[in-house]
Amino acid sequence: MRERWDLRARRDAFAYIETVRAVPDVDGFFALGEHFAQVLVDPSLPEVQLGRALDLGCGLGRVTRALARRFDEVAGVDVSGEMVRRAQELHPAEEFPNVMFHATDGVHVPLEDESVDFVFSYEVFQHLPSHEVIRGNLLEIARVLRPDGLALLHVHRPPGAGAYWVERAKRAVPDKVWTQLKSALGRGDPLTSDATFRGTAPLRRKDISVLWTVAGLDVAELRDDPTHEPAGRAFVVTRRA
Repeated sequence: MRERWDLRARRDAFAYIETVRAVPDVDGFFALGEHFAQVLVDPSLPEVQLGRALDLGCGLGRVTRALARRFDEVAGVDVSGEMVRRAQELHPAEEFPNVMFHATDGVHVPLEDESVDFVFSYEVFQHLPSHEVIRGNLLEIARVLRPDGLALLHVHRPPGAGAYWVERAKRAVPDKVWTQLKSALGRGDPLTSDATFRGTAPLRRKDISVLWTVAGLDVAELRDDPTHEPAGRAFVVTRRA
């Protein structure tokens, strides 16, 4: 995961983070992060929110910066050291004293037990290559989340049973074969053809129930995602069990 996301970050970090919406410049990129915070995060927060937030899979800090306006402290973590390096450049300490960025192994979070009030993860779980990696991240969320904390975790959901099995079949194709096929068809970017970008199959409701329960987390709600087409994405509103 680290190697491939470092390559993407070096080629065009902004483009690999925001693959759908047109972003005119750096200011527009961070304005989009603020929009996401207003639409997705604010409805779940009390009017005055203090404490520490965790942005899991922060990339360049698109939403981390917005969370810093809402919390005393924000930690952004990402598997890509190159993303983190650039995020730090974009958020100098003198301008963003309450933001910290950490490069990780894509699973473990370098924060203390029960030290986080709010966890946010957006367009990240859809890229995780296996249920094992998802489970590892969930275990870390359960570890760092305070007993009364809240997590909003964005996941890829199948729009129907048929779509699930089609997506699962696609992901059974080895990365090398998938890349060669897309190249032969003149479609796609090789850096979006492997499992660290395509991710594992979409999560069905029962997959979510099992993974979250094993990690010691409760699924409080499955919430529609207004930033994507209906049925394809959702937020899992999560608390510690």
